[in-house]
Formats: sequence, structure tokens, C-alpha cells
Amino acid sequence: MTQVATQALRVRPLAQEMLLIGGLAGLTTLASKLALVLPWSPVPATMQVAAVLFAGAAFGARRGALSQLLYLSMGLCGLPVFAGFSALGPASVLTPSFGYLLAFPLAAFLAGHWSSRRGLWLGSLAGLGSIYMIGGLWLAAWALATGLPVSGAWLLWAGVLVFLPLDLAKVALVVLSARPLRRGVG
Repeated sequence: MTQVATQALRVRPLAQEMLLIGGLAGLTTLASKLALVLPWSPVPATMQVAAVLFAGAAFGARRGALSQLLYLSMGLCGLPVFAGFSALGPASVLTPSFGYLLAFPLAAFLAGHWSSRRGLWLGSLAGLGSIYMIGGLWLAAWALATGLPVSGAWLLWAGVLVFLPLDLAKVALVVLSARPLRRGVG
């Protein structure tokens, strides 16, 4: 086999990986456009959680995390990928929902890691828990920085409980859609 043929065999899987990771970041972007502004929370409800968990659960921890790092990088560079077509770039860190976005790479990683070891439900729930934990802490810091009166009850309500029913439905959707793909992913 010639050196050129050998290099071509190495480049093809790399290109496929890059396309897959870019496609998963694009899926998260599309999911961010399905946003619902809630009057009782400064954080919008979106379908991003489903896309993030699906990336990890269906395609593995590494690919899922890399896709979400790409997604975050695009948003921080100023591309309108965040909810509401937000193109704030680095100023996105000043928003109440940035902590949830920041949790996406870890959530996708956990969904992929635990899905391969313990099952799709546990992996997806672990990823969702990391989103709530990091997002809730960020929301608390944002509320304190902006002078809002913060209580634990408000944080639990505005940062977790209003999203929980829909997010559990998203987890079920992820489990159902990722299962057939997970079997064939190496």
C-alpha cells in the first residue's frame, strides 16, 4: 500500500468524526431555537437538554463532550447559536442561563460514560443532574450579582423544578432514540 493510500485511510475516519461532532453541535443549535420563555424563571426552556444528552448517550462520552465544547465555542465567538438567536459572544457569561450551557460538555460526557457502563437511563439522568447542579449554581451567582433577593426555594423553583417534568420527558426521548444507535457506535 502506498503512503498516499495509507494517509487517505487515516484521514477518512478523522473527517467522519469531525462531521459527526459538528453535526451534533448543529443539532444542539437547532434545539436551542425551540425555546419557551417562562415568566417565573430567567432561564428559557429549550430542547437543548435532549440534544446534549442524545449526543453523549448515542455517540459516546468523547464525541458528546467534544460536540458541546464546539457548540459553546461557537456561541462564545459570537455566532447566534444560543437560545433566542443570542449572539452575545463572550458577554454570554453574564446571562442567567450560561451555567446551564457551561454544563453541556460534562452532561454529554456523563450521559455517554454512564450509558455505556450502567444503561441509558442512568447516563441520561446523570447528565441532567450535572446540568441542574452547574446551572443552578450559576443562576444563584447571577441572582446575587444582579441584586435579586435569592432564597433556596426560589433557586430550586426557578432553576430546577419548573424544568423537571419536561426534562424527564426529554430523557425518555433520549433513551428511546439513542438505544438503537448506541448498539452500532464504536
